[in-house]
Amino acid sequence: MISRWLVTSPDKRARSGWLLAFGDVITLLITFFIMMIVLNKTQVSKLQVWADEQVNSAYLELEQQIDNQGLQVVSVHRTPQGILFKVQSAAAFDRAGYTPSAQLQEELQYLGVLLKQSRLFRLADQDSPQTRVILEYAAQQDLYWNAEIVIEGHTDSDSILPNSPLQNNWFLSAMRAQTVMDQLFQASELPPQQFSISGFAEHHPVQSNETAAGKERNRRIEILLTAGFVTRLPDEVATVVAPVPEAAAN
Repeated sequence: MISRWLVTSPDKRARSGWLLAFGDVITLLITFFIMMIVLNKTQVSKLQVWADEQVNSAYLELEQQIDNQGLQVVSVHRTPQGILFKVQSAAAFDRAGYTPSAQLQEELQYLGVLLKQSRLFRLADQDSPQTRVILEYAAQQDLYWNAEIVIEGHTDSDSILPNSPLQNNWFLSAMRAQTVMDQLFQASELPPQQFSISGFAEHHPVQSNETAAGKERNRRIEILLTAGFVTRLPDEVATVVAPVPEAAAN
């Protein structure tokens, strides 16, 4: 007599086979989606590498042009965040004020022209087939090229003079950043939404404020040019600070 435990009905075998087939399909789908995610991340990484190459090329061009011009107040540096222009000189602003000196105004005018001509703001105008293909592919992924200029003002820890309408170092640092932005905006003719400013007062020092040399290093303007692919183009983000009368400051 054949044991009933060894007998499998055709209906039960069919259900078991269907479950196995369904499980295989699910496994294949999961594998497919994982592969798609990996491939997409790979493509995005390639876009990031390409973007870094554009920033590097732009930096080398700007460095050469600035060296050739012999700028005294503005210097250029490559950082992980982008291209950093530093304004760090006692000759940068009028004494005890936020108005750029004649020397700084001249150099900012020149820098504005360089920014206008920079590849980072003119990628869409390039005739390179590779650039067009990359930008089109990025757009299909809802990624868009964007370059921005962020201007930061910094002071030392010395207090504002009691009779100054500037009130404090926050205001002084912001006003210095704005006057630099005004010069660059006018010279470069770039869209206003590609500019933003910040004032950090004495709270982001690069050296100790305990010495005169340290204070001199901390009084600075940093102009950071960043570029890369973003998920959406920014709305107007330029920070506007209402003008105030000329005043004494540190």
